Amino acid sequence: MRRILVFGDSNTWGYRPDNAPGEPPRRYDDAVRWTGVLGALLGEGYCVLNEGLNGRTTVWDDPIDPYRRGRDHIVPLLETHAPFDLLIVMLGTNDLKQRFGATARDIAGGAQVLAEMALARAWVFVGNQPRVLLICPPPLGPIEPDSSFSGGGEKSRRLAPHFRAVARESGVDWLDAGEFVASAEADGVHLTPEAHRALGEAVARKVKEMLG
Repeated sequence: MRRILVFGDSNTWGYRPDNAPGEPPRRYDDAVRWTGVLGALLGEGYCVLNEGLNGRTTVWDDPIDPYRRGRDHIVPLLETHAPFDLLIVMLGTNDLKQRFGATARDIAGGAQVLAEMALARAWVFVGNQPRVLLICPPPLGPIEPDSSFSGGGEKSRRLAPHFRAVARESGVDWLDAGEFVASAEADGVHLTPEAHRALGEAVARKVKEMLG
């Protein structure tokens, strides 16, 4: 059984873009989420472990929505789920929030920090062979002027080249989700069921390429 750990945010958790403001968040069923699609396409010889958390950032400490910094979470989760064959990191969307003031390069650098933390712990991977896939999140869609993501749209469209660069620097694989999916028009941040399906299919192809 090959095990894949997915470390992400609300788009890994399965947050629905039609959630009403102020109400408890609702998520898609497992079969709809891209991680569920991924598992179904890979088949019985694989186990996909979904570690998505709403609001999770790469390295930024959120003063409004605390306990969301990926740098604080990744090591405990790596060790909790060890050993596994592949780590997938899809983070960066929440780093686009206006309050962080992060550049596109900063955001990719935050993802790189997480990849490097995993690479430094080779023992959590099967056979002490680290395999990491960085997924650049898709660009934001239409954003309301008073949204915490205000001003992040253009920045989100500049992420991919920086993710490609840091992946090469660290010697890990990468995938640009924006080549396959777009953020929902409903909130400009999250994915529709159709987008989850398309992303799961794209990641499945990449995983098969990486793991054989």
